[in-house]
Formats: sequence, structure tokens, C-alpha cells
Amino acid sequence: MPRLTLAERLQRAGQKRIRAEQEEARLRTIQRKMRTRGLIEMGGLVVKAGLDELPPTALYAALLRIAAEVNPETIALWEREGSRHFQAEEDARIAAVARFPALIERDLAVALRKLGFRWNRIVEQWEGRVDFEEAKQTVETAGGSIQPVRPGGPSPTRHGPTPG
Repeated sequence: MPRLTLAERLQRAGQKRIRAEQEEARLRTIQRKMRTRGLIEMGGLVVKAGLDELPPTALYAALLRIAAEVNPETIALWEREGSRHFQAEEDARIAAVARFPALIERDLAVALRKLGFRWNRIVEQWEGRVDFEEAKQTVETAGGSIQPVRPGGPSPTRHGPTPG
């Protein structure tokens, strides 16, 4: 194999350096996205716990108190308790379909999404795992209809116009 000239070796080294810089930038982007996702999840937990109405200073003080109690045993206890709460919440949700006779307002679409519904544009209906009683109240107040979906049962039929 012929020996490379100094210029060729410098060119290859420069290409390797550029590839390494690109990989480093890609990894920084992934790391930034992971951090952002984690922060969003933490904010979601604050909302889920009903603490989003607290003044920021009060929430910060409460979090500092929690941080002072952190130890491996406490964390294990909190993980078990949190898992039970998540599981109980998930067990209370059932699959349901909501339909409306006309286009719905944006505010109602936002409320449906918060309840756990997603718009299925193929069959043109709102579907999701929801707290049925809460969803029923919202849907029926807005003039729509809601029905639970039984596992293994027939799929709900297409009905209603697309959302607003």
C-alpha cells in the first residue's frame, strides 16, 4: 500500500475532527432534548399532584423540605406509594369513544385531550382511556355522546365531522 503524503494525512485528520465535532453536537442535542423532556415530566407531576395552583415560592419551599428528607429508604417508600397511585389511576380509566354532531370548538378539543382522548381522523371520532364519569359529563355538556369500548368487542363506527 502506498504511503500517504503529509497533505493527505492532514486532510484525513481534518475529516475525522469534523466527524467527531458533528457527533459531539448530535450527542449534545440528544442530551438537551432528554433534559427538556424530564423537566416537562416534572411539571406534569406537579400538575397531577394538584400543586400547580401554589405560588412558586411556596412550591419551592415544599420541594426544599422534601429534598431535606431524601434518603434511600424514603425514596424506596415513595416509589412504592407512587406506583400504587399511578396503577390505581390507570385501573380507573376505561377505553371510550366520544362523538359530536358538529365541529367542536378549540377549547373543547383541548379539554378532551386533557381527559385522555385523541382525535382519530381515520374513523373521525375521539378515542382514549379516560375516567368515564368525568369524560361523560364533559362530552354530554358539549352536546356529544360517549360510549365505553369493551375489549375484544366490535370497533365503534365512523361518525361525525372533523374537529375544529
